[in-house]
Amino acid sequence: MAKGLDALKVSLTKNGYFKVAEVIKKHPRDEILDNIEGVYEGINIEAAQIKGMLSYNETTQEFPEVWDEVRHLGDKAIEALVFISIIYSHKTLIEVLSKSKLSEMRGCLKRDDLAEKAYTNLVYSMNKQGMCPLNQGAHETYYDVSPLFLLEIGPLVKKVIGYKLRKTGWNPPAADDYFSRDFYEQCAYYGFHDVLGISMEQFKQWLEGDEVKKEEPPKLDLVDQDTQTSAVLISALASKPFVILAGTTGTGKTKTIRDLAAKMNPVPDEPDFNHAFIPVEAGWTDGRHLLGYKNPFGRSGENYVSTKLIDTLLKANYPEYASIPFFIILDEMNLSHVEMYFSKFLSVMETAKEKKAEPVLGLEELHLLYKSGVTDPIQTTYILNAIDNKGLYITDNVFFIGTVNMDETTYMFSPKVLDRSFVIQYAPPKPSSVGHEFTLLEEDILGVSTEKLSSFMTSSADIELSSDYDAYLDELYDVLGKFRFGPRTTNEVRRYISVCSKLNDNFSAKDGYNSKTEILDRVTVQKILPKIHGNRDTLTPIFKGMKALFEKEGLIQSSEKLEQMRKDVMSTGFANYFSTL
Repeated sequence: MAKGLDALKVSLTKNGYFKVAEVIKKHPRDEILDNIEGVYEGINIEAAQIKGMLSYNETTQEFPEVWDEVRHLGDKAIEALVFISIIYSHKTLIEVLSKSKLSEMRGCLKRDDLAEKAYTNLVYSMNKQGMCPLNQGAHETYYDVSPLFLLEIGPLVKKVIGYKLRKTGWNPPAADDYFSRDFYEQCAYYGFHDVLGISMEQFKQWLEGDEVKKEEPPKLDLVDQDTQTSAVLISALASKPFVILAGTTGTGKTKTIRDLAAKMNPVPDEPDFNHAFIPVEAGWTDGRHLLGYKNPFGRSGENYVSTKLIDTLLKANYPEYASIPFFIILDEMNLSHVEMYFSKFLSVMETAKEKKAEPVLGLEELHLLYKSGVTDPIQTTYILNAIDNKGLYITDNVFFIGTVNMDETTYMFSPKVLDRSFVIQYAPPKPSSVGHEFTLLEEDILGVSTEKLSSFMTSSADIELSSDYDAYLDELYDVLGKFRFGPRTTNEVRRYISVCSKLNDNFSAKDGYNSKTEILDRVTVQKILPKIHGNRDTLTPIFKGMKALFEKEGLIQSSEKLEQMRKDVMSTGFANYFSTL
């Protein structure tokens, strides 16, 4: 006689075996065999099959008492207990469901893993209990067995599994037997908990009648406290969620943004909860380092290999975290051609606010990521949320920041990149002004509560555009020649003007945020000048017109940067914004 799991075997190909639950609903255990063959329409099941599934005792000529006990708990409980009894009646079902597990209580059943009728019968029984859809002809079925754990049947399940274990040759050890496995040790040995996609601890809790809870993302609230951050950085990020921080090494670019991310982090014990710090490497020629990629050789076939950026976006897309800012920090982002590895995001960012936004990952990639089976329960919840949303998107609470240096190992930015970003220059301070620890410049300090700042940043996309300074933009447009800007830049400047006004009205910002001159000065340096580049013949007439306009408006920073670029083009024959960092 077979022992172990090999002893568990019943016919899985006869149609309708799950319908024995309908008989149990109507009859006590001693009447089951009398009512399974033709008494009820649609129910015609072989006695041998049902005896094996419901653990019939050939010695006493009766089914276990558990089938009478469950009738007092209602129809759903009967269906669930019959399902459990069927699953643990056959080695194949135990192994296939264990293999099909993707995450906590969830899995993907493949038609190829079972005979045709066995697959159909199993999917039917799972669908009957709301565990999965019923898609005719589908090659795979995603399921969720969590409905089982909403029913108070755990102790009865323990009895049913006990019957199955005895059939394998196991018997409860004597009190002084310290070498044989007890009930739960034997269940763990056979991996019975994996069949349901739960831990052994959860399995034991359920069988002992305790509540089994799915592990879900924690409910988070940002601790509201007064803080200080960079007004220049916040105003740029609120105007455009893609900002480039440019400057020589050691000027505080990375420190500034990581400091902001830490202050906005609702989980201090998990420092990178709300940001992904990604050191860009030389030689990146496509987006797989950020987006991930399809892997045809996953443990269960083709799957999707995720990245830290994708993992962060999955959290940011979770609706409970919509008010938490998330930051994608690309350190030394110009060590490779930005247009090559970041092109997907450059395109998607421009559709993020449209009704038909373009996803970063579509349903195909998300399903493959879900099927990979390498995510924890919380991560799986994020993935399923993205699947429900029909894609993974750049939401209003996501901000991209790149830090850049300029030397012989780096690459220049194309107009496509600069047109979609704000650029903030970090000039090296005089040694006498450098403290022993990182500090913000006095004139750049924004005093704010973390809760208000979080709300401001995540709702900034809805700020109404301001046309108050369109006259200046018209004059600037006229003198720029071949570098004239388009509607995207115009509206981003308008948003910046509105953002500065709100900063001034709602937070403790310096006087420069209610001054027309200083607002125009900053936005010109950050949004217009970075795109100016060329040789002496091209730039000389443009610089002349820009200089006159800047002097007329009193734009000090813009005039100084323009003069640096003018000197550069006169001495080397070529100039751009970044050559004068």
